[in-house]
Amino acid sequence: MKITPPSKPGISEVVVRSLLVGFVYALASALVAAILGSISRLAPSLGNILVWLITGTLVCLALSPFILHSSWSRAKTVLAVWGVQAFVRSLGLGIEGSLFKPTAALNAILGAFFGILVSLLLAWLAVLLLMPADQTPQENRGPKRSWWGWTWRVLVVGLAYFLFYFIFGATNALLYTRSFYENNPQYGLSLPPAGIIFLAQLIRGPLFGLGSLFIVRATNAPRRQLAIWLGILLFIVGGVGPYVEVTFRTMPLGFNLATLTEIFFQNFLTGIVAANLFRPKNGA
Repeated sequence: MKITPPSKPGISEVVVRSLLVGFVYALASALVAAILGSISRLAPSLGNILVWLITGTLVCLALSPFILHSSWSRAKTVLAVWGVQAFVRSLGLGIEGSLFKPTAALNAILGAFFGILVSLLLAWLAVLLLMPADQTPQENRGPKRSWWGWTWRVLVVGLAYFLFYFIFGATNALLYTRSFYENNPQYGLSLPPAGIIFLAQLIRGPLFGLGSLFIVRATNAPRRQLAIWLGILLFIVGGVGPYVEVTFRTMPLGFNLATLTEIFFQNFLTGIVAANLFRPKNGA
């Protein structure tokens, strides 16, 4: 198997190459956990390495349609792939963690810093292994807008995420999580003050918008298709990945299913909004 595919790889080859990316992601995550030592939430154990392998593979698979349909050069595609991970996951969760647990702010900041480095490695390797050698850049495609034209769209995506977060979060709380928190004190779960939650999501929302902007601008695909890809990508990068790595194994199945369903609607619908704002109706 050649490192860079000469032409667009098939589904089975994409899966194999994504597994390779997942393997490298797992090793890099284990190294980071070893470097951070006691301040890391995860140890470089065999169980965690297997989880990192799964989540790294899922992230690469979610990124694969964007890479395979990129209209940018290889270097710029790496930056776009890195940007969506850095903004949506590393920075977003780092800021959220710092606000939710101020006493552990240093841990959140260090985790975000190393997460940005690992995501850069994943982006470079994913593009190297998936982007065909015969893929010709077409960097002049896409709408030309002023900085304000892009800025207000990023802010609207952020507002959409903010609204979806509270709509589906409140729905989940009424149906399941509030009673779970009250009836299961052994898990040590508690909600931060409402003001802190509002502030965290007001910051995190525009980061979803920025990450989405870079990856959408790099991709040459119809808007409807792009919206589905982006919704899935935001769900995996900003939801499934961090949740499975940190929380999934410590909580009962019902709580996990309820939480992942909530995150799916929040992030997937944000992706739909972002694709419709950043890509013209007839844009490809």
